[in-house]
Amino acid sequence: MSRSAPFDAIAPTYDPSRGGTARAAVFAGQLAPLLDPAEPVLDIGVGTGIVAAELTARGHRVYGVDLSPGMLAHARDRLGARVAVGDAGRLPVRTASVAQAVSTWLLHAGPDPRAVFAEAARVLRPGGRYLVIPARGGRPTDDIGRIVNALEDRLDPDGSRQDDPRHLAPLAAARDLLFEGTASERPTTFRVSPHQMARSLAGGRLFTGAWQVREEDLGLVAEACERLRALPDPDVPRVREMADFVMLFRRRGPGGQE
Repeated sequence: MSRSAPFDAIAPTYDPSRGGTARAAVFAGQLAPLLDPAEPVLDIGVGTGIVAAELTARGHRVYGVDLSPGMLAHARDRLGARVAVGDAGRLPVRTASVAQAVSTWLLHAGPDPRAVFAEAARVLRPGGRYLVIPARGGRPTDDIGRIVNALEDRLDPDGSRQDDPRHLAPLAAARDLLFEGTASERPTTFRVSPHQMARSLAGGRLFTGAWQVREEDLGLVAEACERLRALPDPDVPRVREMADFVMLFRRRGPGGQE
């Protein structure tokens, strides 16, 4: 199976499963104040282009790269010829040609973050910025969250899919991207029941299909689903709390200058 196949499969339902245009507008609203409107923006992992389209509506010129042709079919409808098929770890972009880049919900979804940071550093000019909105920057710790977090830790013991600052900042620093902190934090809530979460996880499709679990690990998923179904009032939705925020990385200057 190609690396893009899971995303090609979920492309038709990707946007509505993640909040649609309303959620994309929130993300664009978080990113836009941190971007220079006079400079083009490279969206690494542009996906369906829904966030890029919202940035475009705010006056930014956005170009996008994504590995999934299925996702890019939707992005082309929104952005036209300003998108291209490309691996986030091997960008089809000239060295030191980009002033600013963004990624929304990318680094939890399978690409090697070390390769992504290395490529972002390569294509950015000295002083250029890479803005990242993580999908799992803060993991909920309610009764559902404790079970799902434990499952993720068992499936990913080295934390390669964790996209919080603690995991990502040292990886970026080793590739000349200085972590400058977070900005534009926006608390968000959503409702889901244990039974709904179990159905979402069934078959090993974490993150609504963005993380396809290996067949040999499906037993761990089944065990987590049983624990979810055994929670008190499993049909009652929980109000779950998270916070969306932007992580700021800046390309060091020549010789590692900050």
